[in-house]
Amino acid sequence: MALLKTWMKTALPAAVMAGGLAAAVLGSGAAPAFAQPAPPPAPVGEQPPAWAPPKPAEIWNGHPVVWNSAWGGRWGAWINGGFISLTSNPVTGGG
Repeated sequence: MALLKTWMKTALPAAVMAGGLAAAVLGSGAAPAFAQPAPPPAPVGEQPPAWAPPKPAEIWNGHPVVWNSAWGGRWGAWINGGFISLTSNPVTGGG
């Protein structure tokens, strides 16, 4: 019985400590952390047609104002992958 108590006080904690150190050295199965890739460059827009209204600004909210031919064409800015329209549709005069 005394031998069991001695083993519980010395050998068991040492084995647990050695196992913990081995797991730490091996990374305990955790995948290494990598930085996220850089986002793609902001779209530069398209060449505006001759009938396009004048460009309202060069920069809006820190983003370049570009022409986008979608929805009949309009000036706007690409922010977080979405197009923010700054002008109305020049063909219909609407949104």
